[in-house]
Amino acid sequence: MLFGGRSAERDVSCVSAAAIVRNLGPHRPLLVRIDAQGRWHFQRRPRAFARHPKPFKYPFDRIPARIELGAEPALVVGSGSRARRLRPDAVFPALHGPFGEDGTVQGLLEVAGLPYVGCGVLGSAVGMDKVMTKRLAEVAGLPVLPYAVLEGRWTLKEALKLRFPVFVKPCRLGSSVGVYKVQEPKGLAKAVRRAFRFDTTVLVEEGVPAREIECAVLGGGEDIRASKVVGEIRPKAEFYSYAAKYLMPDGAELMAPAELGRAAAERVRKMAVDAFRALGGYGLARVDFLLDKETGRLWFNEINTMPGFTAISMFPKLWGASGLSFTKLVDRLLRLAIRRHRAHSRLSITRE
Repeated sequence: MLFGGRSAERDVSCVSAAAIVRNLGPHRPLLVRIDAQGRWHFQRRPRAFARHPKPFKYPFDRIPARIELGAEPALVVGSGSRARRLRPDAVFPALHGPFGEDGTVQGLLEVAGLPYVGCGVLGSAVGMDKVMTKRLAEVAGLPVLPYAVLEGRWTLKEALKLRFPVFVKPCRLGSSVGVYKVQEPKGLAKAVRRAFRFDTTVLVEEGVPAREIECAVLGGGEDIRASKVVGEIRPKAEFYSYAAKYLMPDGAELMAPAELGRAAAERVRKMAVDAFRALGGYGLARVDFLLDKETGRLWFNEINTMPGFTAISMFPKLWGASGLSFTKLVDRLLRLAIRRHRAHSRLSITRE
């Protein structure tokens, strides 16, 4: 289990990892925490970590760890003559945001030849990049709200053509970090400058009076299914911000199931699977939509390729409400990881 990481979402990753460890069933966890500087540390007491009320404040061990590449890849724990080589059956990268959910760690695990949970390099990179997500979604025929992309020597010319309010978002970040809602043009430049603190590309997206609808997806290849239950986020604040998600005890009401008619829920489920396929998903994802309160139109918003696994996270809640327990969900994800690895291992590496 990899958790922590270099992104601003490292605390959320710790909480997700603790919840997963509590629901591993018969599987034995090997915990590796990645710190804010990118250093890997093996953790000796996974159950104590999982029971801690604030996992991100747990007194972490500093035993060095690394992935050893080669014909027999391994997790190397410790250093010098006391180093141990451990061969994990699979890796669960419970990492949120850049340097973990964006294809970088997935690329390392591919090179190492280790099975891992979740989307591959391409699907992870696309899902992390909000601009690329929207461009590919448009090509696939999924409805997306009008948007403008700012980068380099940016101007507000295209962004000011959008209808206000708008949302300003760093391109490659999650958990609503650096996201701002702007009600009128005079506040746009300030919000954009603040968003550029987190990324070199910023997305400005038209806002609509909408309900925030979410659907969980599980599987790979031809075996992909959406959760039977569709959820809804009803934020108590103006929108579902980082504070509303993780810092405010009553920041939002999470409804599973959402109050939707059967036809509308089925439309969400179908579009979630379509988006998962179009964006190269594998293993798991939470697909988010906006349901216009005035027109009833459903807009694809984004895909989260490593959604939160905290006690209030919608992904495990939706599967639980659909009849799949947290423990069985984790087991299913590990089996999917091993299945993909075996399929890739059978591929030819010669020209003949």
